[in-house]
Amino acid sequence: MASPHTVVAAFDIGTTSSCYAFSLQNGPSNVRTNAAWIKTAEQPSYRAPTCVLLNPDEEFDSFGYKAEERYVSLSNEGQENGWRFFRHVKLKLYNNEVKVS
Repeated sequence: MASPHTVVAAFDIGTTSSCYAFSLQNGPSNVRTNAAWIKTAEQPSYRAPTCVLLNPDEEFDSFGYKAEERYVSLSNEGQENGWRFFRHVKLKLYNNEVKVS
C-alpha cells in the first residue's frame, strides 16, 4: 500500500548555486520550491551558493548563505581554526532509493 506521504523531490546542485523543489503524492501538480533564501534584504534568491561548512569534528554545520556568514564571523573573531569551508562544491550523487516506513 502506498504511503499518503510520498514525496517527489528535485535538487539542482550546481557548482556555483543550488536549489530544490518538491511535490506530494496527493497533489503532484502542486510543485513547491524552497522559500527564498536571503542574499540581502533587497535581493532574496531562490538559489543558495553551493558552500558547505564543517565544524572541527568534521560534522556538517551549515550550507549556503548561512555557511558563508558563519565562516566569515568565525574568521573575524579569529576562531576559524579547525573549521572547514568549501565553496563551489562538486558532488557525486548515487542513485539509491530510500524507503521510509
